[in-house]
Amino acid sequence: MLSFLVIIEEWDGDGAIRLPDEALQELGVDVGDTLYLVEEFVDNTRCWVLSKTPRISDRMDELVDH
Repeated sequence: MLSFLVIIEEWDGDGAIRLPDEALQELGVDVGDTLYLVEEFVDNTRCWVLSKTPRISDRMDELVDH
């Protein structure tokens, strides 16, 4: 898992997050694609994860699918 520094900026009075080009390239997305901000726990730390799917599959889900 890679991590990137993002800065919350003001955009027309609202908060906006500018995503670094490197992050978009790593995800394989471009302007107009849909991304989801998913809440996940890494160990005991609550994190937000940028994903191309609305839900990040659990490792148990992968085992059950097979």
